[in-house]
Amino acid sequence: MKKYILKNKKILLSISILTVFISIITVIAPIYVGKIINKFVEFSYQEFIYNLIILATSYIIIYLISILQVKLLSKMIANIQKKVRKDIFYKINNIKMKEIDKIEYGDILNQFSVDIDNISNGIIQGLPKIISGIVIVIFSVVIMIKINIKISIILITIAPVMYFISKWVTKNTNVFFKDRANIVAKLNNNAEEFITYQNTVRNFNYELEAEKRFEEINTQLYKTGVKAQFYSALTNPTTRLVANIGYVITGVIGVILMSKSEITIGDITTFLMYTSIFTRPFNEITAILSELQTAFASSERIEKFLRSEEEKFETTNKEITRINGDIELKNVHFSYTKAPFIKELNLKVKEGDTIAIVGKTGAGKTTIVNLLMRFYEINKGNIYINGINIKDIPIDVLRENIGIVLQDTKIFTETVKENIAYGLKNISEEEIKRVAKLSRADAFIEKLPQKYNTIINNEMLSEGEIQLITISRIMLRNPSILILDEATSNIDLITENKIQQSMLELMKGKTTFIIAHRLSTIQKADKILYLENGNIIEQGTHEELLSQKGKYFDLYSSQ
Repeated sequence: MKKYILKNKKILLSISILTVFISIITVIAPIYVGKIINKFVEFSYQEFIYNLIILATSYIIIYLISILQVKLLSKMIANIQKKVRKDIFYKINNIKMKEIDKIEYGDILNQFSVDIDNISNGIIQGLPKIISGIVIVIFSVVIMIKINIKISIILITIAPVMYFISKWVTKNTNVFFKDRANIVAKLNNNAEEFITYQNTVRNFNYELEAEKRFEEINTQLYKTGVKAQFYSALTNPTTRLVANIGYVITGVIGVILMSKSEITIGDITTFLMYTSIFTRPFNEITAILSELQTAFASSERIEKFLRSEEEKFETTNKEITRINGDIELKNVHFSYTKAPFIKELNLKVKEGDTIAIVGKTGAGKTTIVNLLMRFYEINKGNIYINGINIKDIPIDVLRENIGIVLQDTKIFTETVKENIAYGLKNISEEEIKRVAKLSRADAFIEKLPQKYNTIINNEMLSEGEIQLITISRIMLRNPSILILDEATSNIDLITENKIQQSMLELMKGKTTFIIAHRLSTIQKADKILYLENGNIIEQGTHEELLSQKGKYFDLYSSQ
């Protein structure tokens, strides 16, 4: 968080100066309290009033400066929160897909809210207290020694006691607060999944098991939280006990010294105030130790995420705005981990061909799609489109010319028009309606309250309707290459038959990859690839593969 704080160094410097100024006045004010009492006892009413005015003015100045300090601190906190959230959102947009696949959604959402608030409450708001504490301790020691060294020694002796108490508490709480931050993220992720997949939970009568799982995590958080809060909360009562003992000793010794005329009643009052002022920074610093621990843990989590590896694409001077569907994979190697997954994959696809990819779950069907889109980078070999290495094709051009309809597609909480035209600008309503009719999505859109201006979300529409919106979106983009990952799997048979002709019309002249589970949908494909463990085991037309009576034949027969 250092870089975010330093970007507000002007505000930070202003806050620091104001804090120092407030602290100095706070330390000096008790001197005038002592003078007021002494002058009143001495019946010097003119000087009594003079010192009273100075004291009142000092506290008014402290109040006014404190308001300005709070305003600047609030502005700095808001600036830092805004920048951190912006960087997290940017990172999500640019992080490598393989990295984001490893992260739980609840963990990322936690960073946007809880972690940023923890940093604000701990590190940022703790800075003025730390600065104030240092200034108050130094100036108090100087003034107290000047007034009476004997009582000063008593108060100064209290400081190391408080320090060692704080150090012991910090040592015991550090590990608990780190554990608590991790468990909170785990709990949020569990709750997010439980809410998102509520239909699945109820469908499988998993409510009690889900509650049991949540209770297990919640209990872990409870146990860790109790330990963390206990040790951190132990600080204040212990340091207050030491401070109160110092307060009593100061009063007793002050009275003894006053009987020997070594100190005035006003000076005793000043010292009693310093007992509170001098020990307060130790109480405040130890009080924010728990918040600092949480803040450092949250800061560490955010910084770790922001260090995640980003997508980096080569810059190219080639002016490419459109690509066709001539594709070649040449000696492609790829692995998700250290163990190789795809080895020496070779494939040639002509423009306009329809290629079906089949195989068991985990065979690598979706992996080939991810490599074409450069969601994942190959370890070795090359992929060519139009004879151009895809690394030489600008990434925006590459992805604009490849349209994907996934099996599990989501829409955004926006209007129907905005969802269909997602990612495109200056699209007329007529164009949107045209593709909606082509995909047969207009049938249910026209029944919505505001039709194409209706704000929709994933809960409002059925899975089939969501898929129709997605297909409309791809039709509007009119890409050169299509990737259909069971594009009609969530659509009823009647609707599927209705849009089949539209899909065939869309596929004309385009290279199309169909990831299929229902083999009845791919029998007319120009080529069918049977994948196993990331490699092509069999390839050919439907009839050719059946005649071979191999893996494809077995799969087809089973259906």
